[in-house]
This record gives sequence, C-alpha cells and structure tokens, in this order.
Amino acid sequence: MAAREQPAAKATLADRESVLARLFLLPAIAYIALLVAIPFVLAIGLAFSDVTTGDPSYDWVGFDNFAAILHDSVFWRSLRNTLVFTVISMVLIVVLGKALALVLVADFRFKWLVRFCVLLPWTTPIALAAIAWLWMLDSIYSPLDWVARTMGLLETNLHWLGRDNLAMASVIAVHVWRIVPLAAIIMLAGIVSIPKDIE
Repeated sequence: MAAREQPAAKATLADRESVLARLFLLPAIAYIALLVAIPFVLAIGLAFSDVTTGDPSYDWVGFDNFAAILHDSVFWRSLRNTLVFTVISMVLIVVLGKALALVLVADFRFKWLVRFCVLLPWTTPIALAAIAWLWMLDSIYSPLDWVARTMGLLETNLHWLGRDNLAMASVIAVHVWRIVPLAAIIMLAGIVSIPKDIE
C-alpha cells in the first residue's frame, strides 16, 4: 500500500512536450530575430538618419531623406525599372509555368528526362548560373551572338548588357529561366491534387 502512495517519478525533459516545443522553436525564433527583425529595425532607423558609408555617425534627419528621394531622377528610374521587371517577369513565370505544368502532367515517353531537364535550371547553384549567363551574354565572346552571326542574322555583337532595353530583357530572361521550373512544379502539384471527378 505504501508503494502505491509514493509520488510518480519526476517527468524527464523528453516527456514534457510544452518545454520541448519551446526548445525546438528557439533556433527558428533566434534566426528570424537575428537575420530579419534586427536588420529590419536598423534599416528603419538608418532611413531617418544621415549615416553614410564614409560617415557612420548617427544624426536624426527625419523625413529629409524621403523628401530628397522624391526629387531624385535615379529613384524614379529605379522604381520604373523595378515595376517593369516585376510585371513582365511575373506574367512570363505564371504563363510559362502553367504551360510547363500541363505538359508535365501528360503521359508520354521519357517524362522523367523532361522533368529532369525542367528542374535543372532551378537546382543549378546561383553562382554557377550567374557565371554561365555572364559568359553567354558577354559583349565579345557571347555564343548567342556567334550563333546569330553564323546564321547571318547579325553583323556585329548585340552587347546584351550594354544597352538599356537589351539589359532589361536579359535580366528578365535569366530570372524567368531560373524561376519557371519552381512555378511549374508548384502548379503541377496543384493540378495533380485535383480530384478526377472534377476533371
């Protein structure tokens, strides 16, 4: 009888789910706080100061920086370029990703090879892809220009990154090339999850 009345052994750390949940969430919370929240607060604080790379002293200037930006032609050009890049690239990513997803959902021979080729741009390391595209868009040694000259479509190199319109088109093309596979896989997962009865 005395053995039954003894209190249960103290629960170990592995048995206390409430404590374990907080411990497992702690690295993610620390990561978000250190790499997202703190830089975000610092960026807001620096936006209202006159801190520069050469002069790190912090002096409060209020909204003077924002007022100066509104009269800066470089800011408006950057904003326009950002909007053009975002709109065109997102339209292309959605359209091409949906088309690619519809192709990948169909049954045909060597579908695994096509899926491998589709995923290849997305799995390529960014540094390697950037070097490859810099070489392909080089103003002198571009293989794209060489092929076009060989076929008689060009007389001189296009200087892909040296002209405004061509540079914007090149950056959009590389971005779309990189993101379309991911968009296609996401849309493919959505298409596959649709019940056959609805189709």
